[in-house]
Amino acid sequence: MTAYVNTDNKGKLNLREKPDTHSKILVQIPYKATLETTYVDDTWCKTSYEGKEGYVMTKFLSNGKSITKNDLQEIYNSLKVTLATIEKVLS
Repeated sequence: MTAYVNTDNKGKLNLREKPDTHSKILVQIPYKATLETTYVDDTWCKTSYEGKEGYVMTKFLSNGKSITKNDLQEIYNSLKVTLATIEKVLS
């Protein structure tokens, strides 16, 4: 299953050696990174990142890319520029 890192604070997600919050952190995965999971339960997902296989907490993953307020603002600004350009051409 494809999943996306969606941490509450837009921070990095810990890839751990074992499905335990006290387990060794192998690598930190950036916000919005795409992961392929091979095992999923209510608490942990098995996945790999940068060649390291381990576990991440399920609650920090989503099955769709999250859109932030900043993302929406960028889209809005882009559309305003595009519409202004079209209006000039049509005038």
